[in-house]
Amino acid sequence: MTIPVIKLKPQRPDRRRHPWVYDNEIADGPDAAFEDGDVVKVRDSRGRIQGAGYLNSRSRIAFRYLTRNPDENIDATFWRKRVKAAYDYRVDRYAYRKQLPGAYRLIHGEADGIPGLVADVYGKYVVVQFLALGLEQFREDIIQGIVLATSAEGVYERSDSTIRELEGLEQVKGVVWGQEPPDLLEFEDEGAILLANIKNGAKTGLFLDQLENQKAAAREAHGRDVLNCFSYTGIFGLRSGLMGAKSVTDVEISEHFNALNEKQWERNGLSVPHKIVTENVFDHLRELDTQDFRTDMIILDPPAFTKKRANREGAIRGYNEINRMALKLLRPGGVLVTCSCSHHLTVDEFSDIVYGASVDAHRELKLIELRGQPADHPVLLDAPESSYLKCMILAVS
Repeated sequence: MTIPVIKLKPQRPDRRRHPWVYDNEIADGPDAAFEDGDVVKVRDSRGRIQGAGYLNSRSRIAFRYLTRNPDENIDATFWRKRVKAAYDYRVDRYAYRKQLPGAYRLIHGEADGIPGLVADVYGKYVVVQFLALGLEQFREDIIQGIVLATSAEGVYERSDSTIRELEGLEQVKGVVWGQEPPDLLEFEDEGAILLANIKNGAKTGLFLDQLENQKAAAREAHGRDVLNCFSYTGIFGLRSGLMGAKSVTDVEISEHFNALNEKQWERNGLSVPHKIVTENVFDHLRELDTQDFRTDMIILDPPAFTKKRANREGAIRGYNEINRMALKLLRPGGVLVTCSCSHHLTVDEFSDIVYGASVDAHRELKLIELRGQPADHPVLLDAPESSYLKCMILAVS
């Protein structure tokens, strides 16, 4: 079978190993019959074959590399090997625990050589997100590879992201293999009982990239009054309670997530005073400031304030404001845990924003710990975008 070929314009050195090719980097092609989502080969500007991947002319990210070996067959064996390699990578990273976590990311898109795919394991179930058109023709092979690697009892699809629409795809969700998962999954993670709604929760049910940061932050919570903002289902607060916080207040605008938070807190049997506030975090912090409220520890884990580079300036103002307000509410000797999941802000840029907020709030900061994403969310050095999560734990005076 003839595989179509595209030719690239001259690329900057930092783009030559990147797993994406943008639409404005393509000079010619494809040179044969082609449908969006098909596998094509790619030549550089000098005509040298660079590899193969899938092409979608309707997407800003037009081409995604699958392999740098142009002779490699993209078949069921290929996908089984990729999924098995991703699984083995996690086994190696968590060898010190002698078992994989109760929930973890199995496939992290480009970083695991399967661009556009997310697969998260929750006990006996796997939640998948197919976010690129090129994956659609291979979905059965990929799902079988996941089942073989994990021995899952069921695979549930959560391809209900707006990213699908950028690829010309409809949003879909539901069981794609095996048993249907329960409405609420429960698993144990290093002393905490966590609850996940994989059918209707955010992302695939939980923000698995924050599980290790939640434990690290909780180490600073002992004996402190903790205010956990943008709490979602409250795991930062729960971990703080388990580590001996004096009290925990979670602030989250969603009543649905707050109900799950309350159930999770009860399931862990904690006697630590716990309050849930259903309110917009910005509004709540402004109101607390008028009351001369002070606390010992504040956790900020907001959603990405920007998913587009064009909105960076507004996001920077938002991050500055939320950190400035939090710093004003902390007692001397307090702790600020502040996070950003926007890949449009680098670590240095986010650090500068937090520093600027401290100047505005007339507070001095000492960095206790600078953290990112965990081992099951690997960063591909060829793709700076794969490094997105920032978590700063700071002493405030």
